[in-house]
Amino acid sequence: MHDDSVKPKYNPIKWDTRRFTRPNGTLEYNSQNQMTFIPKSLPPEISYDNELIMLLAKSERKIGELKGIESGLPNPHILIKTYMKREAVLSSKIEGTLASLEDLNWHEAVGNIKKNETDVLRLQEVVNYVRALENCLEKIRKTNHSVNLDLVREAHEKLFANVQGADKGPGEFRKIQNYIIKTRGRTWEIVYTPPEKVQELLDDLEAFIQAKHEMPSILIQCAIIHYQFEAIHPFLDGNGRIGRLLLPLILHERGVLPEPLLYISEYFDKHRDEYYKGLLAISQKSSWKKWIKFFLRAFIEQSDETIKNIQKLQSLQKRYKKLLKEQNASNNAIFLMEQLFGNPYITIPRATKYLSITYPAAKNAVMALVRAGILTRINMINASKVFLAVEIKESINAN
Repeated sequence: MHDDSVKPKYNPIKWDTRRFTRPNGTLEYNSQNQMTFIPKSLPPEISYDNELIMLLAKSERKIGELKGIESGLPNPHILIKTYMKREAVLSSKIEGTLASLEDLNWHEAVGNIKKNETDVLRLQEVVNYVRALENCLEKIRKTNHSVNLDLVREAHEKLFANVQGADKGPGEFRKIQNYIIKTRGRTWEIVYTPPEKVQELLDDLEAFIQAKHEMPSILIQCAIIHYQFEAIHPFLDGNGRIGRLLLPLILHERGVLPEPLLYISEYFDKHRDEYYKGLLAISQKSSWKKWIKFFLRAFIEQSDETIKNIQKLQSLQKRYKKLLKEQNASNNAIFLMEQLFGNPYITIPRATKYLSITYPAAKNAVMALVRAGILTRINMINASKVFLAVEIKESINAN
């Protein structure tokens, strides 16, 4: 499924509005006499059963555990970048982008992926996602910027900088009708037609985000906000990625996690059919409870995996630090080793920039890591040797 402001030149399968048996909104004709869906304003009415209450308690407990681990990290900014990149890759993957975390790290460290490969991988889209997320988090952190429509527009503008789709109004809410379609061979089906006019609905969503309600839980609010954003579908393209990007911003702004290390696109990608069906089921049947349970399970599983992964990386970092000290390695070598947890690929020129030292001194630091078995030379690109921390790569790529 994907956004499309201009329907493909295939044979259409008409949108079946009969599936909207208990809609969370109204079906209304737009200015072109096409049926669209207008979601209800927020907040929705939610009924709690024992399963939902237990999932909420467990998800809050798991995130509390993650928060405790975060507070003890000596250099959280290194892991933050790694998890941002993982989120960018996985959120983009849901939309059909092929780039992997390894592609992204190689491009960042070496920068020599051929243009045709970059186009196929749509790597710049992933790079832009990281930049958009970094920019928004920095604004929240440094200027107490709230999560609002201005921040959403700015993230969208950065997402589509110098990539395909840059003609679809980067940073601007749409003024024309768009659709969510599913292609089936030479036919296509309109799965969902969002509202034609979006500003009033977006204002309502912004008010809900900024009200900072005590109830429901912020985790349930995230589930509500994500659905509402996707139901409005305010951009001509990129709605899924921006809707998912909103989640870590809200958690960070509310202080749920001091460091933005929890991202749930990995869960959405693993359960992609359930994710899409859950969104649509709210519009068609007001299935809020099932959607919220799905969201809470995502928080639980990803919190648990993040905790395990951070502990594994911490253990690896401590082992490397002990080894380097036993070998009387320089502080430069120890500092460079720590930076590899943000990107396991390194060249000597890149190490020179990392450490702000001369080329010979950077080479000494790199070779100290080679002697310790932390780095392995893997290639020669543009007269620069490329080294890889294999164990770190395997750890940060692990699901």
